[in-house]
Amino acid sequence: MQPLRPLPAVSPLGAVWRGTVTALVLAVPAAVVNQFVLDDADTAWTLGLWLVIMFGAAAGGYAVIRLCPDAGLPHAAAAGAAAYVIVQGVGVLRRLTSGEPISWLAYPFLMLMLATIAMLGGVFARRAVRRYGVGGTEPRGEDP
Repeated sequence: MQPLRPLPAVSPLGAVWRGTVTALVLAVPAAVVNQFVLDDADTAWTLGLWLVIMFGAAAGGYAVIRLCPDAGLPHAAAAGAAAYVIVQGVGVLRRLTSGEPISWLAYPFLMLMLATIAMLGGVFARRAVRRYGVGGTEPRGEDP
C-alpha cells in the first residue's frame, strides 16, 4: 500500500483550527442554501444539505487527526463543535435582530451531534494513519 502523503507538522491546537476551517468550508455553503434558498417543503433537499453539513463536521475531525496524529479524539470533536458554534452564533444574532424564535434547547444537542460526527471522522483518520503510515514512514500495524 502507498503511504499517506506527508503533511507539515502541526500542533494539536493548530490542527483543531485547521479542522474547524475545513468543516466551515464544507458546511457553511450548505447551511446558507438551507436557510435562505429552500422552502420548508423541500424536505429531500433539506435532508441532503444536512448530510453535507454532517460530512463537513466529519471532514473537520479527519483533518485534525491527519494533520496531527498525536492529537486525540477530543481535539477532533472540538473542531466540529467550534464550527457549529461559529455558524450558530451568526444564526442566533440574525434571529435576535429579525425577531424570529430561538430554540435554545436544540443548540446544545446539535453541537454535541456535530462533535460526535467530527470524532467519527477522527476515528477514520486514525485508522488511515495506523494502516498507511504518516507520510513516508512505515505503517504502524494493520487493524484487526
